[in-house]
Amino acid sequence: MHMLGTPIDYVIVAAYFVGILLFGSYFSKFSKTTKDFFFGGQRFSWWLIAASLVATGIGSYSFIKYAQAGFERGMSSTLTYLNDWFIIPFFMFGWMPIIYFARIKSIPEYFQRRFDERTRIIATVLILLYLLGYIGFNFYLLGIAMESLLGIPIVYSVVTVAIISAIYVTLGGQTAVIFTDLIQGAFLYLAGGLLLYLGLRYVGGIHGWWQGLDLAHRMPFPGFNRPSDFNLFGIFWAEGVVGTLAFTFMNQGFIMRYLAIKSVNEGRKCLTWNTLILMPISAVVVGNVGWMAASAIAKGIFPASAAADILANPKHTFVVATNIICRPGVFGFVIAALTAALMSTIDTLINACTAIGVFDIYKAYIKKDAADKHYLKVARIFSVGATILGLALVWPFSTSRSLFAAHYAFVGIITPPVVVAIFLGILWKRFNAKAAFWSILIGAVVVFSSLLVPDMIKPLALTHGMDTGHDLTVTWYTVDNDSTPTMIRKASVKKPIGEPTNEFILRYGTEPDNYTNEVPAYVYVEQLAGRTFYRYSAYMPNLKPRTKYAVEVVGKEGKAPSAAGFVKTGGNFGYFRALFGLLVTLIVAVILTLFTKRDEKKDLAGLTIWTIQEGRARFKGGKPNDIVGKKVKLPLKVTAEGDDLLHLSKDAMERLKAEVGDLMYIADSRWYLGGLRSLHIHLGEPHKEGDVAIISKRMLDEGNLISDKMIKVEKII
Repeated sequence: MHMLGTPIDYVIVAAYFVGILLFGSYFSKFSKTTKDFFFGGQRFSWWLIAASLVATGIGSYSFIKYAQAGFERGMSSTLTYLNDWFIIPFFMFGWMPIIYFARIKSIPEYFQRRFDERTRIIATVLILLYLLGYIGFNFYLLGIAMESLLGIPIVYSVVTVAIISAIYVTLGGQTAVIFTDLIQGAFLYLAGGLLLYLGLRYVGGIHGWWQGLDLAHRMPFPGFNRPSDFNLFGIFWAEGVVGTLAFTFMNQGFIMRYLAIKSVNEGRKCLTWNTLILMPISAVVVGNVGWMAASAIAKGIFPASAAADILANPKHTFVVATNIICRPGVFGFVIAALTAALMSTIDTLINACTAIGVFDIYKAYIKKDAADKHYLKVARIFSVGATILGLALVWPFSTSRSLFAAHYAFVGIITPPVVVAIFLGILWKRFNAKAAFWSILIGAVVVFSSLLVPDMIKPLALTHGMDTGHDLTVTWYTVDNDSTPTMIRKASVKKPIGEPTNEFILRYGTEPDNYTNEVPAYVYVEQLAGRTFYRYSAYMPNLKPRTKYAVEVVGKEGKAPSAAGFVKTGGNFGYFRALFGLLVTLIVAVILTLFTKRDEKKDLAGLTIWTIQEGRARFKGGKPNDIVGKKVKLPLKVTAEGDDLLHLSKDAMERLKAEVGDLMYIADSRWYLGGLRSLHIHLGEPHKEGDVAIISKRMLDEGNLISDKMIKVEKII
């Protein structure tokens, strides 16, 4: 590809790099302990975490992957961003309060406390593979964009971004991640909004855009069983179930973001807002470039070289289309937002890998009883190591032509056994350590084996109408009776549509320029936006599954042959590997649980949904106080010496409906800080010094509070 953009675009990208590095590094002063470094001190407001999760949920892979999916499949590319609704109750009332009240530092730690050490070890291995794989996938997709923009090899751009991300994560930890993601989330939404506005202007407004889409692109769902590489059921099981469940329940970075919120109730607000409001917006932000490109190419208004570039390699859809749609300067801003998408996902994943490395490897097996400052130093070393390992995984993803295929192959292999174990662990008290360990191990082995023997998944896939790969239909079209076919691609229907035509035939074979078969073409005529679209299709029978075929349109009656390409047959049931893994692990887990003894001596308090109230009591250190009170705003008084408790007047305690021993939350009254200067603290005996809040100097420093600023006080539990 040629070099895109203008000098002003490069200046904007460079300025963004420098700005985000300085901004992220500023928060190093707020990371004094491992609790600060990994969980931000568990002090932040729900709206700050919700805003930062925008950038975490939208990775560089989102823009590039969904632009490709939007170009190839149209509106159905939104499907995977709208699948989170069904997991809200499980996370909101189950997993989140369990990990929060049990003070779980890492997901493998849950496996140790719920089951045993060997289960923790196998969970650690699989979760680290999952997180490191995500880092590599994001690095690779940003490399595609930067190669297109700067014309330099992927490795240089990826390494540059990796160094910047690693620096501010290593210095600032979770607090830096949250605040940089806040800025980067705003960048992403602003860039997505600009692209939508400019794209609609380019294609002639909403009406012009809609008319440029064919019927398959207009549908919100892909065909229920066609095409085989974008199957509705397959996408649902791979992304909607396993992908979403894995991201929500076993993605350490996502979990750590919720552990940084000041309370479980605040976490529930964040989850609701993120799922019902922000996710639908995100679907439009990341997918609209592909939709605009599909309409523009169909209407013939894209430059020929750009259209050819996208058609030859749909991975380039985002960068090529953005360069055409945007004006100088705006393109640089959008690429900076793409970089923000990468760094906001990478910083979360690096911090997550580091947490597992410190708590589940170093502290568990290398040095168990060191000082907290020692673990903080080790955490920063692990941050660098996680970045390097993620870079090493760029190459495996670069070998896949389909970004969807690469993503879901990866998700479907790693996640099912761990997801099943988490769900059974929190829902089924009888599920024991033996069943957990062996079901994860057997499930992982069987899923990996399906890579070598794909037909293991075939019976399951066929129950959902998956394509066996023995035939397919391809389509192309011309506009206003132009003799030049526009493109060749798989159709979303099984048989050709329209009437037989003598204008074209389709030739195909397993090697280019060696077309051993030919089939007739069918035509369907459609009027759109004052233009006549001749949509052709041809049916190819008796094919080999999982095979690439070279195809060529051959003109008849004076029409010149001018379209050629490749299509790949179905029979690759990779999307169903996730469901296959879920079922295998679940069956093994249930059988082993029923035929082994229950762990009678295991302390499950706070580790299942049936024991959450016990977990709340342990979290507080006493009986929870659930009487609802008001928040109060008070001046702060600091004592040079004193206990580590908060002391209020009796009147303030009455307004709060608080009692001695309750867990309180005090924060700088400036709402826009989002809890940056705040502290959880237990309530001590009332004082008689007026309506002020009294804390020790040590507590002031721990909460990064300022003595001459007003604070807000609220009861947590």
